[in-house]
Amino acid sequence: DAFVAIEDSRFWSHKGVDVRSMFRAAFGIITGDSSAGGGSTLTQQLIKNVSQENSITVQRKVMEIFRAQMFEKEYDKDLIMYEYLNRIYLGKGCYGVKSAAAAYFGKELQSLTTAECASLISITNNPSLFNPYSEYVFKYKGEMRDGAGRNRYRQLNVLSEMRSQGYLTQEEYDEAVNQEMVFKDG
Repeated sequence: DAFVAIEDSRFWSHKGVDVRSMFRAAFGIITGDSSAGGGSTLTQQLIKNVSQENSITVQRKVMEIFRAQMFEKEYDKDLIMYEYLNRIYLGKGCYGVKSAAAAYFGKELQSLTTAECASLISITNNPSLFNPYSEYVFKYKGEMRDGAGRNRYRQLNVLSEMRSQGYLTQEEYDEAVNQEMVFKDG
């Protein structure tokens, strides 16, 4: 839920491509608005990760769009989510959420709290920037923050999106926001 809320809110309803997000991202590129976000769906990101095609070309993007639509005709959303969450890079040499749960919290994946899940998902956006172990301090979103501070900032955004999209009640949100993050170098 955390990942869908922050990365692809219409994941369960689109068919591999989210045209609205693509136009928003394109408009952001044209206007120089870096806060507009990306236009790729989780399915497109999975295809990019599996194919390892990282070139920044219109041709690659067009092929990715067609592949995502074909992929979603063949495979259900649960499998796409499963594959994606088991392949994403989460820093510290971790590929997939299971290894990241152990590396960052010293826990099995199923033992993570909502706050810890949101913290892990926060890393996916930019593992070197949002790695909570990073001691490198610089100004981020108006304040001097180390990796844990940047991770916390993003974690709160994830939790806010989860609440606004109905994945969390107000009580669950408050509990997650108030949980102290204890990172264990697992």
